[in-house]
Amino acid sequence: MIYQFTGSCNESPDFQMRVGIDAGHTFWDLHQAIQTALGFQPSHLANFHITGKHRQHLIEITQLFTWKKNSKLRNMQNTQVGDIMQQPVNIIRYIFDYLNDRYINLKLTGAFMENNLREPSVTLSGGEIPVQAYDELVTGELFSLPEKKDPDYGLLSDYYEIYGEMEEYMK
Repeated sequence: MIYQFTGSCNESPDFQMRVGIDAGHTFWDLHQAIQTALGFQPSHLANFHITGKHRQHLIEITQLFTWKKNSKLRNMQNTQVGDIMQQPVNIIRYIFDYLNDRYINLKLTGAFMENNLREPSVTLSGGEIPVQAYDELVTGELFSLPEKKDPDYGLLSDYYEIYGEMEEYMK
C-alpha cells in the first residue's frame, strides 16, 4: 500500500510538499527523503510524533536506539510506516528542530493499493522552505565562528622583547 501525505509548516504559510511512501518503508527512509528534498544537514536530530484523531500523542519515533520495548517510543530504522498507519492516525509531525519546537505537519491525504514504490518520493509544491536551524535564520550560516583576534596580554604584549625566543631554552 502506498500512503500519500501533504506537508505544511506553520512558519511558512505558502510552504507545501507532497510525500509518497510505501507501507514497507521505514520512518528512517522517510526521514532521509525529507532531509534530502529540503536540503537539511544530517547532523541534526529529528523525530516523528504520531497523533490520533483528537490530537492526542500516540507514538514517538526517534533516531536514537531504544533499548526497552515500549509501545509509545520506537526507533526510526526498525519501524515501518505500514505498522503505524494501521492505527487511526491524524497527523504525523516531523520535528526537525528540537530546541525551538519547529516541525512539519504531514497529513494523510490518500492510500492506494499499489505496491511498487521503490523509495519514498518528496515533491515540493511551493512556498519558502523553512531553514533547519534557527541560527541559520538569524545569521545566514549553519555555524557562526567567532572572529579570531590576537589576545591582549597587557604588560606582556611584547613577550619576545622581554624573554627572547623560546628556541634558546629548548636546547
